[in-house]
Amino acid sequence: MDEPGKAWAEGEEAMAAVGPEGGLFARLDPVSLGSSLLAVGRRAAQNPAGAASAYWRFGVALAKIAPEAMMRWSGGEGSPDDAVPPAERALAADKRFADPAWLDNPAFFAIGLAYLAAVQLADDLLEAGQGDAMTDAKARLAADLMLAGLAPTNYFATNPAALKRAFETGGASAVAGARNFVDDLLNNGGLPRQVDTRPFQVGRN
Repeated sequence: MDEPGKAWAEGEEAMAAVGPEGGLFARLDPVSLGSSLLAVGRRAAQNPAGAASAYWRFGVALAKIAPEAMMRWSGGEGSPDDAVPPAERALAADKRFADPAWLDNPAFFAIGLAYLAAVQLADDLLEAGQGDAMTDAKARLAADLMLAGLAPTNYFATNPAALKRAFETGGASAVAGARNFVDDLLNNGGLPRQVDTRPFQVGRN
């Protein structure tokens, strides 16, 4: 059996274990991203030294967030610890955190650092669970998609740019966003609409 066929079969077998709906999951995930992520997770669990190191690093990063945020709130420049990249550099490297509030506001600063710590944890666990190249690549893609979806910039309450816009428009932008959400929920299968397709007809324009 070729590699794609083998991956498909392994995905269906793995998903069948979750119950009668397992086959549905496998059909929704034809390239086996979910089963690949589970496989790498199992390998990471079988590598206690690597997993423990990943969680230790994550714990250290979380423990440093509050002092860094308090330092910023008090007007300081943060910790000069060379073992961890400066918070400003870590946030500035990600274009999603371009709004100045991510550095100027201690609450958003802490949220941003917590998210980056979670991203680093995922990277460390993927590294600890490395096995074969194809499964590792699929697992990384699945993890990247999940983490991108969980980014604080995707949510109104944790997006300073969206909050500022709502304040500037007297809430009109929030109402428009809610209207778009309901429209996507009812007319686009719950998925965010990238373009307005209403003026177009399939096969004509």
